[in-house]
Amino acid sequence: MKTAQKNRMWVGRFGVLLILMVFVSGVAGCTKLETQKDESLVFWYEDESYRDFFEQAGEEYYEKTGVKIQVVWRDTMDYVGEIYESTMEEKVFPDVYLIPGDNLGDVYLYGLAAENQESHRISEILPNALEASSYKGKLLGYPLSYNVCVFIYQQAYFQEEPESLQSIIDYSNENDPAEDVEYLLEWDVNDPFYDFPFISNSVTIKNTEEEGLQITYDEELYQKDLEFFEFMLNSFSLDAQQVSEQRIIENFLAGRTLCAIIDTDSLHQLKGYDYALMEMPRLNQELAASTASTTDMLVVNEFSKQGELAADFAKFVTVELAGKLYEETGHYSVIPSKDGDETEKKAITAYRNAVPIPDSREARDFWVQLEETISRYF
Repeated sequence: MKTAQKNRMWVGRFGVLLILMVFVSGVAGCTKLETQKDESLVFWYEDESYRDFFEQAGEEYYEKTGVKIQVVWRDTMDYVGEIYESTMEEKVFPDVYLIPGDNLGDVYLYGLAAENQESHRISEILPNALEASSYKGKLLGYPLSYNVCVFIYQQAYFQEEPESLQSIIDYSNENDPAEDVEYLLEWDVNDPFYDFPFISNSVTIKNTEEEGLQITYDEELYQKDLEFFEFMLNSFSLDAQQVSEQRIIENFLAGRTLCAIIDTDSLHQLKGYDYALMEMPRLNQELAASTASTTDMLVVNEFSKQGELAADFAKFVTVELAGKLYEETGHYSVIPSKDGDETEKKAITAYRNAVPIPDSREARDFWVQLEETISRYF
């Protein structure tokens, strides 16, 4: 805010000189002056995987508009809380910021989210992303990227696409894998995001404006899900103490793992490797399985004194730079590539069919409870 005040003083003090410079430089100079606005915006983000992309976005936006973007990475335990406190205390707070979709309800209730007047006009944006960016019937976020669980397997080992996890177990019992294979199936059992498919068919999640979030269980199905989960743990050699998304990728690339549940943010690490990709298969003939999805988005701070400019930057990042997002970050844009490969097409299908993670405190209780339930089996 202080910087903006100094900039306005600078323009006033040297306005006559600038006008003289325009007349001297002619029409070309006049065009440049009109676009070189002596303004600046503050942009915050928490996910470091976007660092290069956002810094480049700031530079490109400045080249296009003359508006400087102060790109700030915040490494903090309470990111949303820090946005709120800095805004209320009128410190240097973000005009626009990045959040995962499940934080949208919080920033709205804090009064930190201005309504999006732009993205709903962009027909290319995946409908799931617009839904995830909405709260209380209002489109708030500018959706940027999505993440969803998918299933990968070694194409050289399986002759056909697995119909279910049970079929994978049956197939492995009849066909011996190579000697260097250590794991039939791996996933990060410590993260409920990856555990969700195993109980998904017994859980119904509804989030309406009238009734809010409602999570209900089919107790009979839920018990069957947990029994199958326990059966799988007895069939697979999983080490909960050592497993991680990165280690799973490394094991898969080395041929030590035949199948894995990973997220779409990790797919870029498999580029050039011969593997097969599909949506999460059923658990068995009786039990279906679904995955969950998250959506990252930019949000304009309601308290920004440059809301219109902040909205323009948010649209610039999420729409105009959508084609650069995957190559620079490994995150798939919510605007599909016009020449997307089969991997992206399958990732989009998985996102379309996934269960969006609700943006509410009640949903966080659900994830904590799921994590605690799964931990009992290890």
